[in-house]
Amino acid sequence: MGRGQMLIFEGLDSILRKKPYICIETTQYNSYSSSMETPIKLTNQDIPAVRAYIAGEKEMNLFIEGDIEHYGLENDAVTLYAFGHDWDCLLLKYYSNYMIASNKKTYDAHQVAEFLKGKEMQCLSADERLLKQIQPYYPFGEIHGTYLCRLERESFCKQSNQPSSVSKLAGEDAQDVVNLYKQIEEFAKPYIEKEAEKLQEIRNNFEKGGNGYGIFKDGNLVSTAYTTASTKSGAMIVGVATHPSFRNQGFASTVMNELCAVEFSRGRSFLCLFYSNPTAGALYHRLGFETIGRWGMLKF
Repeated sequence: MGRGQMLIFEGLDSILRKKPYICIETTQYNSYSSSMETPIKLTNQDIPAVRAYIAGEKEMNLFIEGDIEHYGLENDAVTLYAFGHDWDCLLLKYYSNYMIASNKKTYDAHQVAEFLKGKEMQCLSADERLLKQIQPYYPFGEIHGTYLCRLERESFCKQSNQPSSVSKLAGEDAQDVVNLYKQIEEFAKPYIEKEAEKLQEIRNNFEKGGNGYGIFKDGNLVSTAYTTASTKSGAMIVGVATHPSFRNQGFASTVMNELCAVEFSRGRSFLCLFYSNPTAGALYHRLGFETIGRWGMLKF
């Protein structure tokens, strides 16, 4: 919400009684589907109801909570849709990335897939069990599964004798971050193809409370990690990366150690991250992270 802007909030029951839907199809698609309806585009007035909806899985829904806290729901960067009369699922749009969330075991994946037809997407992500339900609508897409980890402030194993100095990053370092990611195979594609958008994302993230650290060598950023979707209680660590020529020197460990220490000193009670690489996983577990679930991504 903007400064000086007062919002009147209403509860989920009140919102749902309005039923601002347009029925466009009534064909039964499976035992779960009801009818094809346009989703609700949520606004700032819906934020309390959204928070109540996602409260049961704070880690899985940290992106939603963090984005609405920093951006609200009436801006160009973040859009949130609700599907179904009782909010079958939520769909978060952050630039050209989409994320599905649901507090139910199943949701109408057909309806979500139909809504996403023709839309530009870099990535569609969700709790892996939710993403598997929509994957059949993208037969040429392969789910990239990762582990979701959580670190409690009390469990943080702060490392000593770090091998290199760490620099705090800000919006003006966005180009350095993009240049590094363009040289790392698993990161490169979107940063090469959508460089301007990625630059804007990173700048906005730092301006909206994201906290990043990196190591520079000869003026070039060679290792980094930063937070996104920060809330009063937690944050998501993303973009942990080291240039191939500077690996196995303890740089990622140094950056992560600094980032976690600073975040906890700011009052966060927990931090989350995703990983699929066993070597990276070992680093995170040494810091005290524990695996709590599985996350999935469909990249386009």
